[in-house]
Formats: sequence, structure tokens, C-alpha cells
Amino acid sequence: MLFFVPGAFADDAALPAEAVAAEVRPAAAEPKPLRFLGAFSTRGVLSNLETTNPLVNGQVVGTLGGTNSTTTGEKTGAYTEERLAAFMTWTPDLLDGRAALDAAFEIDFAWGDQSYATGGNTGGAFGGDQVNLQTRRLDVRLQLAKGHTVVIGQQFVGDSVNDPGTARLDELTRSGGRLMFWGSEAAGIAAYGKFDVAGSELLRYRAGSFTLYEQAFADGDDVTLFVGDVQLAPAYATRVGLHGWFLRDRAGGAAGIVGSGPSSALSELQGGPRLDFRSTEAEVAPEVDTDLLWLAADGGYNAGLDLGPAGLHAVVATNLGKIYVADHGDVDVAGALVDIEGRYRYAAGSGSVARLELLASTGDADGDDTYSGVLTGNTWGIVGAFYATHGCYLLFPDTGAINREVAVVADVSGGGAGVIAATGSLGYDLVPERFNVTLGGGYARSTNGDVFGTEANLKLSAHPFPLGTVSLIGAGVFGAELPATPWTALLSFDWLVLG
Repeated sequence: MLFFVPGAFADDAALPAEAVAAEVRPAAAEPKPLRFLGAFSTRGVLSNLETTNPLVNGQVVGTLGGTNSTTTGEKTGAYTEERLAAFMTWTPDLLDGRAALDAAFEIDFAWGDQSYATGGNTGGAFGGDQVNLQTRRLDVRLQLAKGHTVVIGQQFVGDSVNDPGTARLDELTRSGGRLMFWGSEAAGIAAYGKFDVAGSELLRYRAGSFTLYEQAFADGDDVTLFVGDVQLAPAYATRVGLHGWFLRDRAGGAAGIVGSGPSSALSELQGGPRLDFRSTEAEVAPEVDTDLLWLAADGGYNAGLDLGPAGLHAVVATNLGKIYVADHGDVDVAGALVDIEGRYRYAAGSGSVARLELLASTGDADGDDTYSGVLTGNTWGIVGAFYATHGCYLLFPDTGAINREVAVVADVSGGGAGVIAATGSLGYDLVPERFNVTLGGGYARSTNGDVFGTEANLKLSAHPFPLGTVSLIGAGVFGAELPATPWTALLSFDWLVLG
């Protein structure tokens, strides 16, 4: 069972720090051969979330109340987490900027958790001395021509046309699939490029292939992802994209440390479906392979709010393909998802924004011949995709979590039952760019009417110095089927270090 592997639950797919840095990139200066970006975060947490398995000790991701052993209780727990993600790029002068080596590593832990041992996401206990360095990126970037780049090696894989190594945050979370389908690291090769006409962008593209799992080298029992995306700029501040992502899974459900795929415990843990093709509970689960195709179209107007006060983005996606079940026959896949978000900056300050987002994904109907829900990267990897723009902390996953990222709805598939959700927020900069207050929340249910819950949250954030943020957050979810109403209070400090 996955919950017997404490270190495996780390949130290793936090929003790319490179994208956050792009929001605050300074004016052009003399280029440096070695560039450094550090993203430091620490947060103190009070909550009534608890683990029922002592081997896990709260280091989990996935569905609250699910198979990750987390639930709610009457007691109040307290802990402090810390993370440093370091991103380095070496661009040799000899190659005049045409090639660069990217490397990124991460260390994170809970204060007092463990020392003098080996394992990721721990090492904050007395004495330290923990071997816990985690590899996030290790790739080479080659500039074939101006505006055209090839990235080879381990890299962040999103679900849009934009290069995570250079894109702004909104270009990843408000384009393409908005990271709801794919958003994690993988090894492979990808090409990114754009074409300009008369100094204005006309078209962007991405094409790539990534090996998600390599099983026996001599056998074809691997999991491979192929991506192709194109985005047009037909008018001022307007972007329209078409996307296709194809997954070939021949691992039989056995990839990874505890398996993967639509019938795996991993998928269920992270809020995806766990399809059961057994005739009886005593029967051994059959091998499951898949051929899956995601087709998506998205469009946006000023989605990043950088060209005016109003912004809009929408995506429509369909999930098609087949699941090949040994000694059972083929199962068709036919699911769909729609997401629409609108934002409006109504006062001075980047935080004075009103936001409303609507999400709908289809649920699985009864019967074994077709799976009519959606599938995401969470079915193949630990935090393989994440819904990032909802503004919730417990109803949907908290994207700022370090090691303990659990939510009532951990995946946009709703565990295969589908999701109908509305989230929104109203923020106001009391002191522009210095002090902000934001009231937010959301409501979610399955397509058959079962209520997941309703969240209300409040966030106070201050910027005591450039690129440093202190936040105080409170959130609760009402109406969820849990022993007690989930709630949390957070005090966090985040610092983005550029060098």
C-alpha cells in the first residue's frame, strides 16, 4: 500500500519557480554565465487534519478522507514545514548564449521530523545530517534559431504551448489545459518556438516526447507521453490554442513504486478513478494497458491581466481512447472537461482583483464498456497534475503546500464521478503592492449531485521587501462527508531569491 512509503507523498510538483520569477524579472542587464533562482518557503500550520497511520506522520498528498490515511478529528494539530528549491542555469560564454545547462534541486522537511537518515521530504530533526536532495530539473537547452529552442533531459512538463523555463506563471496556469491534465517533471525532449510578423507574435508551438516510466529495457512495457500544441494570436491580447496529448501505456498497471494507471491505488490515492475490472473481490486484478488521447481547445483575452483590467480564459477538452484489460476486453474512454475563468482588476494594486471560475467534468456512468470520466497525470504520477487557479486550501489542493497537500477534491476527475464546481475571490490592496486582503471560497459536487463541500477562506498578505511575502490564511470546508468539519490556519513566509 502506498501509505507505507512515507517519503513518497511529497509535493514534488509545485508551481514552477521559474514561472514565478518571470513575473518579477528585472530589466535587462549584462548577461551572466551562471544564473540562480531560489524559492524559499516556510509555513506554520494549525488544523484538525490528522493521519491514522503512524508511518505516514502527515506527509501525504491526495484525497482527504481517502486511501492516504488522512481524515479530520476533534484535536488540533500543529507543525511547521520548510522548502528550498534552487534553480541554476549555466550559459557558457563560448557558445554565445546558444546553449545552456539547467539544473534544479529541492530540499524540504517538517521541523523536527527526522535526522541522520536517507529519504526525501525529511531532515528537519535535531542534528540534521539527512541525505534528502531531490532532483527537479537536469536538462540542456539548445537555441536552434532565434525564437526556437529544444530542451533535452529532465524538465517540467505542462499541458500548454508555453515553455515552463521561460513562461510567466499565468502563461502556464491560464493557457492550454491550465495544468489540470499535466504538470510535473519528466525526462524527454521538447521543442518550443514562435513566429513573429512585423514585430508581433503570430504563432507559438510545442512538440515533444517524454518517457514517464521505463520498465525492462528490452521490453515494450513502458509509459510514453507525446505532446503537440499550437497557439495563435489573431488579435490584440487574444490567444487561441489547439492541443493534442497522446499516452501509450504498456506497463500493465505495474509502473512506479506502487503501480499506475486507471486501475491503480496511485490513481485512487490522488483523487482519480480506480477502475475495478475484477469479477469478484477474490480475483486477482488483471493487467491494464491504455492508449489515450486528449484533445483540447482554449482561448483567452488578456488572461494574465497585463494588458488591461479585464481577463478571460476558457478551455474545452475531451479524453478519448481505450483501456485494454487482460481477459476482459477493451473499455472505451470518452470524457470531457470545461473550465471558464474571468478576472477584473477594479482598483489600484495587482491584488485588487475580482475572480470567478466555473469547472465541469463528466462522470463515469454505470457499466464496464465505457469510462465516461476524465483522466489526468495524477493517474500516472505523484502530483502529476494540479488545478492551480481555484484559490482554495482544502476543497481543492493548496498549491502552496510543501509536504502535506490534501484536499476533498484532489483531482478534476472527482474520483471518476465528475466535478461541477464554482470558485471565486475578491481581493483588495489596502496599500497597493504592499498589503492585501482576499476573501475567497468555492463549492463543488459530483455530476450525480453528491456534494463534495463548500469552502470559505480569508487571506492577509504583506510584502515587507521586494519578492518577500508574509501571509496569514484561514480556511474551512462545510458539508463534506468527513468526521469533522475540516479547517486550517496558516502563517507563511515566501522569498524569491534572484542572482
